[in-house]
Order: sequence, then C-alpha cells, then structure tokens
Amino acid sequence: MNNTLRISEIVVGHGMEIGHGFHVKHFAENEFHGLVDPVVMLDHFHMTAPTFDPHPHAGISAVTYMFEDSTSPHVNYDSLGNQGPIHPGDLHWFVAGRGAVHTEQPEGENPHVHALQIFVNLPAGKKLIDPYAVHVDSVDIPEIHSAGVRVRVVAGESQGVVSPAVLPEPFTLLDGFLETGAVFEHVVPAGWNAMVYAVQGRLTLSADSDATRQVLAEASAAGVGGAATLRLTAAGSAHFVILSGPALNEPLVKHGPFVMNTREQMNDRLQAYQGGEFGRLELPS
Repeated sequence: MNNTLRISEIVVGHGMEIGHGFHVKHFAENEFHGLVDPVVMLDHFHMTAPTFDPHPHAGISAVTYMFEDSTSPHVNYDSLGNQGPIHPGDLHWFVAGRGAVHTEQPEGENPHVHALQIFVNLPAGKKLIDPYAVHVDSVDIPEIHSAGVRVRVVAGESQGVVSPAVLPEPFTLLDGFLETGAVFEHVVPAGWNAMVYAVQGRLTLSADSDATRQVLAEASAAGVGGAATLRLTAAGSAHFVILSGPALNEPLVKHGPFVMNTREQMNDRLQAYQGGEFGRLELPS
C-alpha cells in the first residue's frame, strides 16, 4: 500500500454533445495516472431529452447523482425490474456486477436533468456478483454545515457525518458549496485515492500543506493519492464534488460500459450479454 502523497496535474473536462439534449464534461481515469482509482469515469452532464437506448454494464457500479438544481426527475429503467424516478438531490447506485441492462432519461414537461454519471470499479472478487441497485432519497442525505460551508454527504463519511447508503465497497461522494472565503477540510484515509472536481467557481486545493496548493478552475479536476487532509478554499462562491475510495490497483480491461480485469473475462461477459444473460429491458410506449 503506497501512502506517499501524490497529486495529479489539473485535468480540464472534455466538452461533448450527443444529439440536441445531452451536454457533458467528461473525465477518464487514465488522465489522472491512477490517482482516482477506483473511479473509472466521471461525466458531469445536462440532459433535456432522452438520449441513450437501453445498454449493458458489467464489472462496475454505474452511479447517478442528481444535483439539487435539476428541474425534473431522471427516470430509471433496468433489467432487474426497477423502474422509477431519480429526483433532484437523489443518489442511484446501480451495481452491475456480472451484468445488467439499464437506461435513464428525463421525463415530464420541459425536463432538465443536471447530474453526475460515475463509473466506480468493482474489485476482482466482486466483478461477477449478482446485480442490484441502491437508492437514497434526497431528504435522507445528511449535511455538514459551518461558516460559509454546506456539504452533502451523499455516500461514505466526512467529519463524522455518515451517509445511509450501503454500498458494495467503501466510497465517499461529497457535494459541497462554499461561500467567499470559506474553508472545507476532508480526510482521505490511508490506501484511498480522491478526485476533486470544481463544478462551478474557482477553488484552491491543498493536501496536508500549502506547498501542494493548486487552483482548480470551473470544470477542472485533480486526483490525489495517499493519506491526506484535503483543504478547499474559495475566493468567491463555489460548488465542488469529492469522490474517494480505496485504490484497487488491479488491471483494467475496458470495453465501453464493461470493465474487467482480463481479456478472457471481457470476452466471457460480452458473450453472456449477446446470449441474453443480462436480461431484457422494455421501455413503456
């Protein structure tokens, strides 16, 4: 276990559009040189129309966190039989395991979904577990409050505040807001990595000492490896997200929404999907 403090270069989200209703800032794990493991991908998106057909996942958790300023629900459909809205402020954690099919789409009049889609890797011993979903309603997410600080503890723990989300592996997701001059600190445990993302505004990030200070502009992120106390300060109002989990340090074989450890496992899961083992999903007409 390497607990030497390491901080990545600042990575700017890649802007992409799909159709007329999906706009995203995209981050991939390989841009951070292993320092955001177990996060495989982060998409910060705005969606105003159904965009994606039903699609499979395997070997990961596909996580949707809805920001509070969304104006409509993001409706989930999956091959496990789950169907229902993800409301503003909710967390929906889809543990794909050995494989399942899902889709999520905005519905209602003049919909606007503002959210994160996160791929969180599953360790080798849980790649083939049975799929299931964890859902936490917005009203059940606890918050940290101090001078100029409001932080939602969506998953995991910070400053003694603990989320009710029961996940396949430990993981922390914080959604935070700072007013001008405010400071927030979060401890990253030994053996964990963290990703700090500036959703809006401008943040100064340091880890353990001011010698590590970096400035994160809006829509940029940094990875942090090794035990550290992260310190975030804001010159103006800012919105940030911290994602953190135990580093798996395992081989990655990626094929779209499938993440396995070996090519043989990948081929097995692709064949299983093509053979109908992930189940079927029918959207209402």
